[in-house]
Amino acid sequence: MRALLLAVIVLAFAAGVERAASAPIRPPVLREELRLLPDAYVHSRPLLMTLGGPVYCGQLFEIAAYLDASVVCADYGRNGETSGLSRSRRVEDWGDPSFLAAAALLPRRLKEQGVKISELVLIGASYAGYANTELLATHPELRPRALIVVDSFFDLAERFNALPRSQETRSEMVKVLGGTLSQVPNAYAARSPSHHLNSLAAAIRAGTRFVDVWSVGAAEKREFNGATCSASANARWLRDLAIRLRRPVTGYVTQLRHADALRNWWRELLALGGLDRPYRTLPARAIVFSPAAPLPAASYCN
Repeated sequence: MRALLLAVIVLAFAAGVERAASAPIRPPVLREELRLLPDAYVHSRPLLMTLGGPVYCGQLFEIAAYLDASVVCADYGRNGETSGLSRSRRVEDWGDPSFLAAAALLPRRLKEQGVKISELVLIGASYAGYANTELLATHPELRPRALIVVDSFFDLAERFNALPRSQETRSEMVKVLGGTLSQVPNAYAARSPSHHLNSLAAAIRAGTRFVDVWSVGAAEKREFNGATCSASANARWLRDLAIRLRRPVTGYVTQLRHADALRNWWRELLALGGLDRPYRTLPARAIVFSPAAPLPAASYCN
């Protein structure tokens, strides 16, 4: 196992750092945390990528060590949380197009700097799963080897509607998207993978292995009020994806606690993504979504 070389780079994009005569410098649209293997400039290695900041970046380190891979994590420039230990200053991008455009450039810029990348893998749970999916759905030119999504959601309207008025995530969404769902419905639609399924289908046709795993367990439903396990969180959109692909799509449904499939069963997820040999059997039910069939009842929580 090779030791990782840590480099934290703050990227300053013109849109985020121009200084007015009497105004302070704005934060960059994106911050990048980069962990390169010592021989990344010599030997071609996998690159794992995720969005969402420190807490989601940390989900990849054990996997990277196993795969002998480098890691690049994109964090929203407005995010005030740098440790992942609290939420008081957290601000996620919620599909900000300028952020996603900057994030989509990262693999190419690393290659231009001499980093040798054998394959790109997008992987993450919860918010990172949504963010990675929206990244690929709006930038299919990334052509990753795999997109692995755990306990996440495809639709911001569904996520918003499940949130209590006093919840921090709801306030954050309103702040970043410029209003509530009723005030700016088009913004919520435009930033949802559910509205970019044709591009996601194009990426899958081009060779990306798509692995979507979510829990319908009682704890998952209770913690997120159904936002990650309702019919409109994953199941509905996998069937719509099957319609666009004109072939069945498989999802994997568990009873695990939130993000446990990534924390404790990541080798099984890698196997589903064609990145490793089967190790154990993932405690999940494989559910096939067919273009013309109704949603299987076991694919969502009521």
